[in-house]
Amino acid sequence: AGVAGLYAIMSVNEYVVHRYYQHLGLNRTAAFRWLRKQLGLPNLRTTGHVEHHKETLDDMSLDVRADPILDQDPYRGTAFSWSVSAVMTIEIAVQSYPWLWLCGWSLSASTAALFVAMALHLAAWQTLHPNMHELPDPGWGYGIPGWSMKWLRKTGYFRFLYVNHEGHHRAPGAHGNYNVCCPLADHLFGTYVGVLPPQAAHA
Repeated sequence: AGVAGLYAIMSVNEYVVHRYYQHLGLNRTAAFRWLRKQLGLPNLRTTGHVEHHKETLDDMSLDVRADPILDQDPYRGTAFSWSVSAVMTIEIAVQSYPWLWLCGWSLSASTAALFVAMALHLAAWQTLHPNMHELPDPGWGYGIPGWSMKWLRKTGYFRFLYVNHEGHHRAPGAHGNYNVCCPLADHLFGTYVGVLPPQAAHA
């Protein structure tokens, strides 16, 4: 139960951050619109993810164009730096420690599970995402190395992650397949769009 719950927490967190923060979906929710009106809050601003979609072609290669956010990042928004990885780990820790405590796990066991789970998630992301957009693997100086799971790129598991993320980029408005490395939440929330073929196939 503990491991299953931890996976579910990571999947839902990946989904929510991707859909409502990176894609600015929070700006379109009725609750946030009401809060903006009542408190004078500004809209969320792009972190570069929206721009990443704009320069991604149908074959997943990049049509690199000048952008003040992406130009500062050698991986153009496709990889997680150490600082972003730390923030992600804190987010999951806040959510997972109470669950694992309820499951009877000790602090040391919970901490070990958290760091193993985050290391696997980050390694999978770094190995998958920059590479599928034809960018080099991140090294230790940037974050978890992109070559850390390189040996899995030819497996059925990575092939599923690859075509699943292709579906995200090809879906109208990129609405669907928000999970990248932890499939589950898209199926729970009805946003799984399956495998979408290249647009050229529809011509």
